[in-house]
Amino acid sequence: MTQAISQSSLTRLKRYLAEYRPQLEKAITAIKILEAPDSASDEEAFTQALADLHVCATVLESYSEGMVDAIDQFTEEQPD
Repeated sequence: MTQAISQSSLTRLKRYLAEYRPQLEKAITAIKILEAPDSASDEEAFTQALADLHVCATVLESYSEGMVDAIDQFTEEQPD
């Protein structure tokens, strides 16, 4: 029974990771643009990166709660 529960938890965790990763990668890309020394000189790129980061943060916020629950469930079901 524990194996089936753990497999189910692992599947759930992998689903959250698959949904979380693309937004996280977009957020990291936006952050790199914003942190670039010359980012302010390209106002259009800076504004777009800021908008992209805002969208990613909004999406990641909702995924984060589910991700934390999936991680907690997975770790609680692992044998000691």
